[in-house]
Order: sequence, then C-alpha cells, then structure tokens
Amino acid sequence: MAGNAYLAVAAKVRAMYGGRMTGEDYRQLMGKTTIPQAAAFLQSHRGYRRELAGLHPEGLHREQLENALRTTYRNEYHRIFSFLSLQDQALMRFPIYQAEKEAILTSMRRLSSRHMLKPEATWAPLLRRHSHLDLQALSQAETYRQIADAARDTIYGSAMARSAASESPPTMAFVDNILLVTYYAHLYKVLGRYGRPDGQKITRKALDQETDLLNLVMFLRLRQHFSEEDVRSFSFPLPCSGKLGKDYVQQLLSAPDYAAARELVLNGPYGPLFRSISPSGPEAYLYTMQYRFNQRQLRAAVPTIYTPMAYLGLKEIELRNIISIIECVRYGVEPRSYVPLIGAEAKR
Repeated sequence: MAGNAYLAVAAKVRAMYGGRMTGEDYRQLMGKTTIPQAAAFLQSHRGYRRELAGLHPEGLHREQLENALRTTYRNEYHRIFSFLSLQDQALMRFPIYQAEKEAILTSMRRLSSRHMLKPEATWAPLLRRHSHLDLQALSQAETYRQIADAARDTIYGSAMARSAASESPPTMAFVDNILLVTYYAHLYKVLGRYGRPDGQKITRKALDQETDLLNLVMFLRLRQHFSEEDVRSFSFPLPCSGKLGKDYVQQLLSAPDYAAARELVLNGPYGPLFRSISPSGPEAYLYTMQYRFNQRQLRAAVPTIYTPMAYLGLKEIELRNIISIIECVRYGVEPRSYVPLIGAEAKR
C-alpha cells in the first residue's frame, strides 16, 4: 500500500471495533442461565448478529454457538485480508498458521484419546481457502508420522518431519513446543523481509513482547507445577528480546522456588505489567499485555499494517471472553467468580 493507503483499512477495522462487547454487554451475558438465552442475547448484538442470524436458540448446543462465534472472526479476517497488498498479506497470514497449529494439535489429541474430536471444523473453511495442510489426510491419520506427512507443505512440515524420524513418537508437549517455536521463527523471518519500516518496527515490538511474556509464562507455570529436575532442564524456547538479558534469564533459572521466581519477575522488565493485575493464572498476563498494546495501536494516529493485526488480536481476546462465559453457563458455574475477563471494561 502506497502513501497512507492504510487509512482505508484502518477506518474499516475501527468501524468493526465499534461493534465490540462493552462492560455492560459482558454483565448482561453473564446473567444468562441457559445456552439459548446466551445465544439470543448475542444474536441481538451488533458485532455478532449477522453470523448468528440463522441460528435457532432453542435446542442450540454450546459447540454450535461457539463455532458460529468463530465464524465472525473468520469472516472479518477475509474482509480485512482482501483490502491488503500481496506484501501485506504475507504478514497477515498469522491466523492461518495458528489455525494449522490447532488442527495439528487436535489430530494429536485424537490419537491419544481415540475419540473423534471436532474443534478443527471451526477453522476448516479458513484452512481450505488459504492453507496447504491436507485436512483429509489429517482427519484420517493414525500415527504421528501420518500427521507430519499431512503437514508437509505447511511452515511446520520440516520440523515435524525431523521429529517424526525418531524411533518413538514425540509427546504432545514436545509437538506443541516445536510448533510454537516454528510459528514465531516464521513470523520473524517474514517480518525481516517486510519492506515498510513503520509497520516493521511496531510489529517487531509486538512480537518481542509476546515471545518474552510467553517465555515467562511457560517458566512460571513450570516452576509452579513441575519438579526441580524439569526446571533444571528448561530453556527459554522462543527468542528473547533485549528486555530479557542473559543475566536476568540465568537468575530466573537459578531461582530456588516459585515464590523466588515470581519475585524476580515482579522486579524485572515486565514487573509493572505483572504488578498491575491479579490474574487467575500466568496466561492472563500475556492476554492483558496483548489487549493493552493492541488497543493503543488500533487508536494510533498514523495507521500501519499492524492496525488490522491489532484489531484481530482484540477480537480473539473478546471471543475468548465470550466462550469462557458460555462454558460457565453450560456447566452452571457462576461466571463472575470464575471467568478472568480481559479488557471487559466499559467502552470508552
């Protein structure tokens, strides 16, 4: 896009953002006691009425409602994607890579559970349109090697082929890790070839913060729930930005227990973020950072390629909030005491 042609796509995504859930919307949704009630409320909401219009709330199952909600993200992604140049589309393929990752992991879970799992159906239309993942082969795979073969033409193909060459199949945790590392390595590679300095700078900042916090979240979770031996063998799997220096990382790895590690995090470069919220789990720190950063970038005076990326990040967080509430409704759990909503303040 030449000049400031991002003004058009920025106007589009800011209009979409105007249809977001407000604090009052979340409060009303949390007051519903059945899935049909929740569905009827969402059908009346500006941000979801189009994709949910054809649903019949009575007799609706949770999975059907969640799939319909995911359709809003997919449709908005397609509308944004069509606005962009080929160069910009290369950076905007990250939801496709995420969908491929989830489809692969779903297939792994199916192998271990021996049950037919269907969450990949949510992303199947997106993958059929934009991905080289062999969905039919993936759905029929009975071994890890067959899963790896189905993914051979994706960004994950080489890494999975190497792990499939070992005598014993890798664990779910190992596969999850190599997919995560491959995902971010590819994004950094694409970003390095991206020719627009303004968009490159802000996108790199977002990736650096995201990988830093993912490393910290993974380490805190490990330090809290796993053995000392597991902690000693841990290494930060993702690239660390300049904020996580070598000495600081070594201090974290040498912390004697979870309390000491958390104290180091609270006094480290991301301490203000960790001190500013009281999350239910480490992942909430990451989601809160993403929400705050993306909200600032969406409102930035000069739009870049990151403007639509910021919107999609905010939309994903909103969907996570809504689906968490729906799950509470389904199982009769009080959402207000259970759901850690990110960015659910009143619209400003």
